[in-house]
Amino acid sequence: MSALRMFIPITKVDAAQRLVYGLATAEIEDRAGEICDYDSTKPLYEKWSQEIAKSTRGKSLGNLRAMHGPIAAGKVTAINFNDADKQIEICAKVVDDAEWEKVAEGVYTGFSQGGAYARRWTDTDGLTRYTAAPTEISLVDLPCLPQACFEMIKVDGTREWRRFGKGLDNVARLANLIQELNQLQSDVTLEEKTERDDSKLPGKLRDLVDRASAILRAMTAEETFELTQTENALQQQMAMSVAPKFTASPKAASLGKVGARNSAEDQTRIQSLHDTSVELGAACGAQKNTPGGLEKRFDALAATLADVLQRVKRIEEQPMPLPFAGRPRTIGKHEDAGDPHSADTVEKLLSDPEALSVLAIKLAQRNGRASMR
Repeated sequence: MSALRMFIPITKVDAAQRLVYGLATAEIEDRAGEICDYDSTKPLYEKWSQEIAKSTRGKSLGNLRAMHGPIAAGKVTAINFNDADKQIEICAKVVDDAEWEKVAEGVYTGFSQGGAYARRWTDTDGLTRYTAAPTEISLVDLPCLPQACFEMIKVDGTREWRRFGKGLDNVARLANLIQELNQLQSDVTLEEKTERDDSKLPGKLRDLVDRASAILRAMTAEETFELTQTENALQQQMAMSVAPKFTASPKAASLGKVGARNSAEDQTRIQSLHDTSVELGAACGAQKNTPGGLEKRFDALAATLADVLQRVKRIEEQPMPLPFAGRPRTIGKHEDAGDPHSADTVEKLLSDPEALSVLAIKLAQRNGRASMR
């Protein structure tokens, strides 16, 4: 069974309880031109929800994830099977702090059911229908229409309508189209293997996905470069604002308009996309405009290395203790006594070379690192 994806917008968010309301699925035509059959899908949703409820002892009615990935964002707290409108309505609680922030800021725009196609067929009207076998519900950031919005219930109980966050919409739209093309290619490949008709369509679709992916990389690089230029323009405008006032030129006014294009949060997400694109091999115009950046980093590294070498050299120049000659010998207390400056002691030392050498060693050690003359 192939993977199932269906996007339905978020309708309401309760900030006080971190609850998100929307539809899990409905008997409407989706972006792929398919219709989820409510009557045959409902039993599979009931089974999925009941299994989750049983395993969690009623604490969850469904698993909530983020972007169909491994992040457990929360849980489904209520599920309603609306037979009249042929749709499944859910309320989900978001417990992950990072994912909740994306909900509150309008980054996530809807729910998407994840699972598989239990069955697909063409109805009497010539429309493609399917039975969904769910395995999870995900919060997703699929781009929405500019006028799309959701109702936000604030912590204090007041309500307001908010627009969903908009980032690189064209890039995201193309990415979603590629995802659907890739899914179509997988379905056609599966059909070709089943029917064994040597169809050329899988190869053509794969080639189309590859070319679209190349366009996506180029589009991402172009958009992120434009955003970098926008950021530079904003910095110039900020510098102009703290300089002595003068009559603003039309160019300065244009910079001001461009600088206000993105919010701080959008700029953070944009910069992250830019950095990821560069890591994947995209050519960045900003890098071309700063050819000395790498040389500056090497100069800083060379200066640090020179400082370390200088410190090592100063350590090496410090005098070391005199080495011990011959085999080491334990000095007894009786040998440590006496005044080395008395006449008897001097005579004894002169007659005993070994004792004289011991005294020389002790004097050298007492004088520290002073050189012997």
